Amino acid sequence: MSIRISSSTPEDEPGSTLLPVRDRIDEDLRTHPAVRLASEAVPLMHRTTSGERFGPVRLIERDSDVAVVFAADTTRWAVVVQPGDDSPKASVILGVPNPRANFGRSFRASHLARLTVHQSGDPSVAKEPPEFGWMALTGIAAEGVSQFEVRSSLDTDTGGVGADGVVFAVLRARWREKLHVAVTLASGETVPIHQPSLRPERPS
Repeated sequence: MSIRISSSTPEDEPGSTLLPVRDRIDEDLRTHPAVRLASEAVPLMHRTTSGERFGPVRLIERDSDVAVVFAADTTRWAVVVQPGDDSPKASVILGVPNPRANFGRSFRASHLARLTVHQSGDPSVAKEPPEFGWMALTGIAAEGVSQFEVRSSLDTDTGGVGADGVVFAVLRARWREKLHVAVTLASGETVPIHQPSLRPERPS
């Protein structure tokens, strides 16, 4: 079961070029059993296109679940690997294209452009929504943002923001929970993100 909590991702301008991903692919992660399985869940065209990089950049372990973030030259993917009845199973939480080369980031620091939040989890035996699930949040931060922090009532994910401004967080959360997001500027100032689909204050 999955649910797209919010999306403000307009169509890209035609004729513009996708920025290549500059995330560092972690070669040491390639041999991790969960990474091997997770990579097979990413559509084949994004794993084998000639001239593209593709590989794991992050691995997040929570209990018996493992989430893996992959980067290709045009896209990023979040995949979760969970125990199954007979063997582990892998499923994509979210896949997003890189921003276009002409995408402007001269907006306020308290905003994430193209914000998308997607949640994935297994329904109960009675087909009720799960109590918890994995969430992936992505967006583009303003110029001058160097770090992000995303919090739920259960988990926290932090990371750096590269030259393309992409924020990509993966964490555990209660079903349909709104996340708290804050970014840090190069000056060291921390700025909370204020958007309707997010939680404005830090979870207690």
